[in-house]
Amino acid sequence: MKKNIFISCSISKHIEHWILKKNCILSKIRIISVDNIPQPLKYNETNKLLYVGEKFSNKITTYKIYSNNKIKKIHEISIRNTPNYISINQNKNILFCASYHGNEFYVFSVNQFGLIIKNTHIFKKIYGCHSVRMHYKYNLIFVTSLKKNKIYIYKIVHDKENKINLILKNVTITTQNSGPRHITFHPLNNYIYSINELNGTIDIWIIETITFTLKLIQSISLIFKPYVHSAWSSDIHIHPSGKYLYACDRANSIISLFSVNCNTGTLLHKHTYKTELQPRSFNISKDGKILIVIGEISNNMKIYHINLCNGYLSCNQIQSVGKNPLWILIE
Repeated sequence: MKKNIFISCSISKHIEHWILKKNCILSKIRIISVDNIPQPLKYNETNKLLYVGEKFSNKITTYKIYSNNKIKKIHEISIRNTPNYISINQNKNILFCASYHGNEFYVFSVNQFGLIIKNTHIFKKIYGCHSVRMHYKYNLIFVTSLKKNKIYIYKIVHDKENKINLILKNVTITTQNSGPRHITFHPLNNYIYSINELNGTIDIWIIETITFTLKLIQSISLIFKPYVHSAWSSDIHIHPSGKYLYACDRANSIISLFSVNCNTGTLLHKHTYKTELQPRSFNISKDGKILIVIGEISNNMKIYHINLCNGYLSCNQIQSVGKNPLWILIE
């Protein structure tokens, strides 16, 4: 089954659309030029839309993806500060956007066509707000504060007029100077994994749904000798099976593989791979067979095949892309 790949390249000021076919043939479909610097990407599968956060113009632009792979810009909406992370709820009627430099995140209403129609809330003083994600099963929003070493937990509620409200339920304090950046959820159990940018660790938490708290059960480094540069960790994803977890560090240009104990949620380091220079973002295909890393200095994407029996990676190919690739999606 073919896979659509979208990559935002900041210096080139464009988004690249590639297709990876079943026989691993890679084809560039088009380049989408944008007004300013494209950063976070999010795909709305229901409406076949691509949301793009743009720096300097501080806006979210919406592109329609048609069946013939034609792409057309159909909407844009301004925000107060630089967008760094975009996510949507399961029903695709709420969009969240984090702003690291603005120290805040935004909540938008989305209409039936997937268009962002209204900024309903701005949550301020979330210092170094690097990501905002919703746990669909528990109806909880997790927001990271990198500068203050905190993870905020909100719950979505609707008032009598069915308006969206977010209620702050708890704040978890992480290790001092750890810098929680991105998070991922176990697909089957109530475990959450947060990657810490500043100390190169992964924290494993149990979600206590009654008290709306996070209980720390493990903290493990993703950087091992001979990789000795100070940590500058960036991205984390769990395999769709829930059996493996991957995390990367930009300073050491590595991606580490961990096995996941599905009974306890804990991680066991299995292998660390030297990868593209300064890997800021990577993604895993929904079928769990492909992992792609982009290097923001090497200006390459490296395509790995995932061994479904043990999670190990084998490189299929390396492809040059635009300058300073910051974000990748596989759809």
